[in-house]
Amino acid sequence: MFSFRFCLLSLLSVSLFCSANLVSAAEPEADRLVNVLNSDAGTYDKAMACRRLAAIGDAKSVPAIAKYLGDEKLATYARSALENIPGNAADKALEGALKTVKGDQLVGVINSLAKRRDKGATTELAKLLSNDNPKVAIAAAHALGAIGTTDAAAALKSAFGSAKGKVKQEVAFALLMCARSLADTNKQQAVELTEVVLKADLPENINLAATQRAIVLLGKEGLGLLAKTLKADDLARFRAGLQAARKLGPEAAATLVSAYPGLSNERKGLIIVALSQSHNPRALPLIREAVKSGNGPLQIQAVISLGELVPVLKADGQLQALSDLFDLLKQNESDLTGAVETVVARIQAGQPADKVRAAIEANTRKLVESEALPQQLSGLALAGDCRLSSLTPAVYQLVNHANPEVKQMAIQALGGTTSSDDLPKLIALALKNPGDATISDALKAACARLPLEETAQALAGAMDGASIEQQQQLLNQLAAIGGETALKTVVAAARSSNDDLQNTATDLLGKWVTIDVAPPLLELAQSLDNRKYKIRALRGYIRVARQLNMTPAERLEVCRNTLANAERNDEKKLVFEVLRRYPTPEAVNFTINLLKEKDLNIPASATIISWAERGTPIENTLLRDALQQVIATTDNSGLKQRAEQQLERIKAQAAQEELELGFQSLFDGKTFHGWHGNEAIFRIENGEIVAGSLTEKVKQNEFLRSDKEYEDFELKLEFKLLGEKTNAGVQIRTAEIPNDHEVSGFQADLGTGYWGCLYDESRRRKILAGPPKEVRDLPVRMDDWNTYRIRCKGPRIQLWINGVQTVDYVEEDPNIPLKGIIALQIHGNLVNQVHYRNVRLREL
Repeated sequence: MFSFRFCLLSLLSVSLFCSANLVSAAEPEADRLVNVLNSDAGTYDKAMACRRLAAIGDAKSVPAIAKYLGDEKLATYARSALENIPGNAADKALEGALKTVKGDQLVGVINSLAKRRDKGATTELAKLLSNDNPKVAIAAAHALGAIGTTDAAAALKSAFGSAKGKVKQEVAFALLMCARSLADTNKQQAVELTEVVLKADLPENINLAATQRAIVLLGKEGLGLLAKTLKADDLARFRAGLQAARKLGPEAAATLVSAYPGLSNERKGLIIVALSQSHNPRALPLIREAVKSGNGPLQIQAVISLGELVPVLKADGQLQALSDLFDLLKQNESDLTGAVETVVARIQAGQPADKVRAAIEANTRKLVESEALPQQLSGLALAGDCRLSSLTPAVYQLVNHANPEVKQMAIQALGGTTSSDDLPKLIALALKNPGDATISDALKAACARLPLEETAQALAGAMDGASIEQQQQLLNQLAAIGGETALKTVVAAARSSNDDLQNTATDLLGKWVTIDVAPPLLELAQSLDNRKYKIRALRGYIRVARQLNMTPAERLEVCRNTLANAERNDEKKLVFEVLRRYPTPEAVNFTINLLKEKDLNIPASATIISWAERGTPIENTLLRDALQQVIATTDNSGLKQRAEQQLERIKAQAAQEELELGFQSLFDGKTFHGWHGNEAIFRIENGEIVAGSLTEKVKQNEFLRSDKEYEDFELKLEFKLLGEKTNAGVQIRTAEIPNDHEVSGFQADLGTGYWGCLYDESRRRKILAGPPKEVRDLPVRMDDWNTYRIRCKGPRIQLWINGVQTVDYVEEDPNIPLKGIIALQIHGNLVNQVHYRNVRLREL
């Protein structure tokens, strides 16, 4: 779907910019779009022009857009554009349309003025409040409510008395909108507006909204109205008052507490929730009363609300809450047990004062040591949830309890109480009972929360002397926690001579969840003797690139290594799955190079075509080059046909993009017009600039120089270097040296060992920036055409080869000129040849 829409919009954009006989690409985009609107272009072209002007339009664009505000087909696009164009011009255009457009188009204009909150439209909008068309009147009311000024409120108030039916209701809502807007600047008027609505005979929902707004606006003075609302028989009115109380915050707490005694349990529960969520400590006595004397849903709600309140309570308040909570546990109220345990655990997790922690521990110990089954079970649950390591010995005494329920709960508690010192004991218990899922889960829980490396070392230490089955159990636990020690231990097991251990370890490594597993998996794939485990290791290795979070460079390295070590097509297919899933410029260039390998040409071709068909973030020029390579290398007729279809589309998109950006050709392919240099060295062949020879050395550096100087620009060109050792470059912001074959300035370097570097020619005579030496060759297609993109803006210079950025450099020396010629170099004293073509530039 994305590919289809992208293709359709691109083709229509070509129509938009080409069929309307527009001016050259150098003309600003906004001006070209205005010309479309002023031309006889089709409806769709004009709609797309409006859509784009919404992003880049300015005051000059407004007149061309505004004339379509009454057009049935284009009004929506015109309004959308004007809504987003900043400045007074768009406001004036929309205001003017209030007097000229009718019906739905008028409603749309009013809505646009509302979005812009145009105060200047207030007078005209006020007139429309009495419009015969209810849609227009309602839209005008909403717009005035959105504008929210004193004048807007006055207009609404004036119209309110005579309005009828639905219009009157919407004017009422608009008055409340104004009241909200005026709350900070003119509180008295805001209150008056709510009173106007309250006194009117309106539906209950509007009255409730006005009541709520009045309470909030009045603040302390509105607490009486709040109290009255909370006592109302109607539950919706009660809830409206409660919502207003939440907005008032602590100011309303006393009123809520005062209203509480006379309410039903349902409403008491709602009051408790409101007080606890406001985190007001004054609510504690009321909530404690509900915890102790409430029943059913109210008591449960009180316990839950206590959990909301405890984070803001001081230590003494928390101790009071704990006393109530542990009393409930002693009463064996099964409906409350889970909620109580959750609140106690929450208090413990909040890092409370020492005396609060001591109270939790002491009360929990009493429960664990109790003879009453429900209390003992609650104590064990709390011991684990609160991670009370001091209770571990007491918990171990219950691990072999005769009651299965106590035994299971005690084992589960160990997952929370076990400390690093106690971990070996829990490991031994798990190894002794390999089939016990509860013990296994407890060990997992303990290992997941204890310090990673200490835990891994304890597990790894238990491997010595353990049976094969026990070692497999430990390996599974090590894989679950991960980390350096765990990985080393599992890798060591993968190298063991025992087939069962190898099987378990390689399986675990293949599912490892961090990318540090990649190097050992590759090493295992290269070194293991067992072919089954070699393949498994290699598949695990490529899985890292497919499923885990890696940098593009790391992912590409995995792909490269997998292909180098894969013996089967199954693993090679996985590489192309990764490449399809993660398209980057580096991945595209890597895949282009794979086209040369006969057994990889078809999957590489299919990968490139899939990128083009489904749409990717890869720039069109690079994708175009890749498709051309597919067409040139593949013998598969189906793939070639698909590549040709996509190439036609991509070429059109690439050309259109450059047209829109304003690129202009610097070389006509026939003459050196606009250039000067040694024409004994530089020549034109097949529309290309060619220099050098494959049989003779060029005596010295030579440069074909532009006649014009450039400062801020983006330059694109294609190059091809031939020869065993090559060197050339593209000079930018460069100065000619009088009576000398040399020039002085920045050079976007080309050639063996220097690809993509920024060099300072004849000035500082050094590489200023560039990729590491070991990866400089990676984006380059040797003995073939490549693209160079060079962007200079202020002191910043950026370079890309085949879509891969190689330099992002900022010149810090203020004395270095940031303006100069462009020159194409052939390096001296080498037997090599350089070709340049498609040289184009746009000034920034």
